[in-house]
Amino acid sequence: MKKIYFLLMLCSVTLWSCKQPINDDPEQKPGDSTDVYVPLTEWEKVDSMYTVDNYTVPSHTMLKIAIQTCANDPSEANIKAMYDRVEKLVPKEEPYNMIANINGDPHTRMGFCWFTNDGITEGEVQIIAKADATEADFDAGNGVITVPATATQTKALRYTGKAQYIVKASGILGSVRYKYMSHKAVATNLTPGTAYSWRVGYQGHRSPIGHFRTEDENQGEYSFIYMSDSHIMNAQYIKEARRCALAAVKTVPEAKFCVFPGDFVEDGDANNSEWEWERWFEESLNPVIMNMPMAVTDGNHDDSPNINYTYHFNTDNEFNYTITNKPQFEGIVYNFVYGDVLFLVFSMQDFWREPYKYTDMTSEYLTDHISYWFRKSVTENPNTKYRISLAHFNLFSGSDHSTDEEPPLFRACMLPTMKACEVDIALQGHDHTYEVIGPVNPDDCTPILSAISDVEEVDVDRNKNMTGKKGGTFCTDEGTFYFIGATCGHKRYYPHSRERMESDYTDDPSKLSDNKHHNVNNYFDLFTGMFGQPEAPSFTKITVKDDCIEFNSYTADDDEGNVTLFNTMRVVRTQPHGVPN
Repeated sequence: MKKIYFLLMLCSVTLWSCKQPINDDPEQKPGDSTDVYVPLTEWEKVDSMYTVDNYTVPSHTMLKIAIQTCANDPSEANIKAMYDRVEKLVPKEEPYNMIANINGDPHTRMGFCWFTNDGITEGEVQIIAKADATEADFDAGNGVITVPATATQTKALRYTGKAQYIVKASGILGSVRYKYMSHKAVATNLTPGTAYSWRVGYQGHRSPIGHFRTEDENQGEYSFIYMSDSHIMNAQYIKEARRCALAAVKTVPEAKFCVFPGDFVEDGDANNSEWEWERWFEESLNPVIMNMPMAVTDGNHDDSPNINYTYHFNTDNEFNYTITNKPQFEGIVYNFVYGDVLFLVFSMQDFWREPYKYTDMTSEYLTDHISYWFRKSVTENPNTKYRISLAHFNLFSGSDHSTDEEPPLFRACMLPTMKACEVDIALQGHDHTYEVIGPVNPDDCTPILSAISDVEEVDVDRNKNMTGKKGGTFCTDEGTFYFIGATCGHKRYYPHSRERMESDYTDDPSKLSDNKHHNVNNYFDLFTGMFGQPEAPSFTKITVKDDCIEFNSYTADDDEGNVTLFNTMRVVRTQPHGVPN
């Protein structure tokens, strides 16, 4: 490389160096050949030396970006960066986009999913009962659990789609499509309360090593992480979501799992971008993915007939087998029990698949299938102290989505279910603002003020805290506590004022589908705690304790994992749950 830099500095004709693999020798890797000089005016020749046919899509794309950067600015630093990307090319057989998902009983089961390039059908999960296992531990074979995977070829997924950032940065046209192999496996008969390490792939082609811990036999106090709405679309969004993920892992290293209620990516339609999904797995949320399992469901920006969501996750799919008009994606409605909590993960995204009317605020999908599933879930798990739902769409929110046409329909269909099933906490996404709501009386949509104590009065800030409230203890004996934890990324909305909420109110049903009105009288009064925009990537540590569920919310302040704690509150329940009809 010294020779290259010397030439770059002294020659009047700018040259660059890359290491060219000999294509007819499949065993040769990017670092094995001699230097080859190519004029800067012929970057397309360089591009042709390394094709996506031979390397994983993610590593090949990073090289494409580096080549394009050099073409635009052939500086010494950019040429070195491009050279480094050649060195980091990964053979096409290697796995990527791997994740562990809660799938069934967390005491003994774990779901896994990953991608390879198209045509790579071989794959398995290896698991070992050791917290920080190394490659040598796996290769030794002692105690290694091996679970074969099922591989499914994806549709031809548009790679960049409308993601102009990657189109411009890489030169990859928006029309380019790739097929992949989606690999899925479920490990069963695991030992409760055990720290495991895992990797995926097959002999000679293994992933980095991830970690998780199964639920303890008699699970006591534990913590999990809430993050939402990363909306991956460009470099800034990737960076801020990764900053949040790094901070979450550093702040809550003991977390058992992470919940993520949707909007992983920005472009969710027929022309969506698989590259956005790739960056979510490979870069933004990777620190979380490699350290704990995730419980996920879909958001409206993930909605695509390309079913990227289905290909990327491996959660319990039993719900889809019970109904005729199946949801678009697999594994978006499921439950699990962890410690003293029943988690009800669900999606309202497919309400339009069966008869519905905005004017009548009816949806057969929600009132029949989702409501039945809620009731069945709590009837089969009657003894947990708390019931927590996780969904992307809001029943209540106080920012730009509060006047969407869907919430009045969702409230009409779901509030009777939330009441019958006595849901304590509804974790929501979608609104990108920090919102503490209720507990809400499901019959008349009013706050249960007698259930609230210890709220601190602070200065009102029109952006960061519209209510001038912090902290608080919220009792859910008579109603549900609704929470939105802002965004782990960059896309931010701001709180609506009391005046605006009042001006948006209507009791005329014909106006509720104009995206300008809501039907919640005195809406602002529902915001009984902190209500504002943290103006930084945010996550919440939620701890299930003997006497409460504690929320600690943080902003991620830098790339080093430093955080600021900006709100702490408690949710309590003093009465046992009933069982619905």
